[in-house]
Amino acid sequence: MNAHHFSTLLEHPADRQACWGRINESYFGALRVQCLDTGTFDARMDAYELGPLGMFMIEAPSHRVARPDTRHEIVLDEHYKLVLQLEGHGHISQRDREFHLHPGDWSLYDPRVPYAITNPERSRLLAITIPRQQFKGMKIPDLHTCEAHTPAMQGLYAVLGSFLTSLADQLPSLPNAVGRSVSDTVLGLLASTLATHSDEQFGMHPVPGVLKARVKQFVHAHLADPALSLDLIAQQLRCSKRYLHRVFEDEDQTLDRFIWQMRLERCSEALRNAAGRRTSVSEIAFAWGFNSSAHFCRVFKAQYGVSPREFQRREAEQAASPALTH
Repeated sequence: MNAHHFSTLLEHPADRQACWGRINESYFGALRVQCLDTGTFDARMDAYELGPLGMFMIEAPSHRVARPDTRHEIVLDEHYKLVLQLEGHGHISQRDREFHLHPGDWSLYDPRVPYAITNPERSRLLAITIPRQQFKGMKIPDLHTCEAHTPAMQGLYAVLGSFLTSLADQLPSLPNAVGRSVSDTVLGLLASTLATHSDEQFGMHPVPGVLKARVKQFVHAHLADPALSLDLIAQQLRCSKRYLHRVFEDEDQTLDRFIWQMRLERCSEALRNAAGRRTSVSEIAFAWGFNSSAHFCRVFKAQYGVSPREFQRREAEQAASPALTH
């Protein structure tokens, strides 16, 4: 999978802390970075983009990052952040909560709220930025951690942690074409975890934000099914179609439109990845739940301004052109 690679080793030893600070700031906003290691500060970061998620493999000696001031808006303010401890140990604090991270532990937090993360030894981490829109309407607990108090939560937290650990190991070798599918899996697991946590707090009648997350998870998991519809969603999630419409009232589009929009995005990705190969437009459309080539071509052109075939031709030409180097 394509990545941007950063390392402090190319810098003069006296400049490495400042370099690491700039690398972090470029992705995570205005952070205070403090190197706690007295030796050579050799740190690296590999940045990946999987669908809407940013994923960052971080390996660094003992250090501390903190965001004490959140008065100035930054790009990351539109995201939540999840950190998974892969090697070494860490400590995260936010407001009046603290949590010690051991290998396999993770924490989800709001970077708009002042926080600090300390790794007292050389550590390897996976950091994930998640657009807030993915969990619109759902209340995310302050410093949500994998510290569980019931068997149900212990199981879900373990599944999410194990999947992310495995994903971190496989990121460099994953093909670009699976990025969106992998991000859907991550978001689905996280949505299930947060929804179950909400159920335990508020009872078995999910609040609208929780139900919306479950609906989106269900949609992502069944996009290829031509039978996916409001009727099927209402039946599987045991609610009325009227309530589904109410839950999506604060969105920019209806649930029906959301389904077709997601299908179009998958088709555009498939067309892009199939550029130059003998894959028909109809095959791609039918693989993502469309049952009419004419309907697919019509809505695709309305969305992207060109026909699917023209879109595929342009992508093939772009892929064949020499890559720019920086």
